[in-house]
Order: sequence, then C-alpha cells, then structure tokens
Amino acid sequence: MEILDVIKLTNEKEKKSEVDAQVGNDIIDSLTATVKQIDSLIPVSIHLGKQGTKYEILNFAEQTNVLIQNSLINLLSLRHLYDISTYSQFETATFFPADSGSIPAGKINEAKEAMEPIARRIILFLNDHPHEKFQTVIAYSATSADKEMNDTLCKLRGLVVANLLLDQIKSNEAFIPRPEWIHYNTKWMIKWKELPPPTSGKGKQKHHKPEPTPAPKPESKHRNMVSLTWNIVPVSLYAGSSNR
Repeated sequence: MEILDVIKLTNEKEKKSEVDAQVGNDIIDSLTATVKQIDSLIPVSIHLGKQGTKYEILNFAEQTNVLIQNSLINLLSLRHLYDISTYSQFETATFFPADSGSIPAGKINEAKEAMEPIARRIILFLNDHPHEKFQTVIAYSATSADKEMNDTLCKLRGLVVANLLLDQIKSNEAFIPRPEWIHYNTKWMIKWKELPPPTSGKGKQKHHKPEPTPAPKPESKHRNMVSLTWNIVPVSLYAGSSNR
C-alpha cells in the first residue's frame, strides 16, 4: 500500500536527519490513522452493498472519495518533499564571531546569500503545491568542537540561523501562491532511536524510542557547525503548533 511505503520512507529520512523526529512521529501517526480509517470502511461498504439505500450508498461513496483524494494529495506532497535535499550544514565561523550568538552587520549579507538556495527550494516546493495548506518546520541543531562553548550559545546560534532562513522565505512571499496558507515553526532538532523488535508477542512495537541520540560529531575537531533540517508538511498531518 502506498501509505505504508511513505511511512517506511519517513523512518528512513529520520535516520538521515532529513526529517525531524517529532515531525516524523506526527506524519507516521496520522498516516497510520488513515490506514485504520480506510480499513474500517471495508465492512461498511460490504454492508451497504447488501442492505444500503441508494442515498446511503451515494453518501458513503462521496465521503470515501474525499478521504482517498485527500490522502493521495498528502502522499504526493510527502514524496515530493522526500525527493528534495532538506538538510544543510554550515560552519559557525561563516556567521558568528567567537563567543557570540549574533551575526555582525559586516557578515549579514554573506549569511543571507548562504540561505538563498534553501529558501529558493522551499518556495519552489510551495509553488508546485499551490492549493494545499502547509506547516513549514525549520529544525536546527549545533555542534561545538570547543568544550568551553556552552549549550545555550550553540542553541542560540542555531536559532539565529533558522530565523534568518525564515526571514528569507517571508521576504519572498510575493512568489508564494497562498502565503496565508503557510504556517511556520522553528525548533531545536530532535532525533530518536528506533525501538528494537519486541522480544515477545506482548505489547506493540512503536516506531520511535523516546531517547535522544547524541548530536552528530563535527567533521573536524576544529570546526563548529550549525545544521538545519526543513520539512513542509500538510497541516492535516502535523500535530504541532506554529510560532511564526
């Protein structure tokens, strides 16, 4: 089934840091609920085929068609999203002076230029799906090779870069078909480990384990990094909130 394929693909994207774990959980939970809803329609269809009135059959067919069409639209959007590179990484020296969480005026144009290709991919995606409402989630993380750099500064730098990307998108809203249909959220990137297969038949296996994995190590001990992962999710599949 197409839905099950997309659920599997969502898990794979999480492992590659191309989907935030909380976003992935929302997607998988919503798609799983859709599968159950579709399965529940089978006995109803059989019953109506035997005893239903013409009105009941037509009404059921109309409701079923809406459910299936909405599901297909969501799946198409997700498959398109998963075909795009949604993970980017930057050296913090590109944006920030040492021990600072602010981008100085002399580097702001350079920082904006670094965000432009990402903003362009997001805007192109939204143009390819002009009739859908989306939640755009920009998840950020940061790693430090400097043991004296505290987590607060790392997170602040990640947030500043995420907001810079968001500002780049919003400054180009004239090129987004329905900007009022697009909601935004910036958040700290969460990664989850998958649960191991259950050792007995008792209990159900969940698709994620609520235990964060360590942040990825810098490619070099002399490099501090900020990472961004952006996900554009149909609002019907997203349980989180917007903050912008």
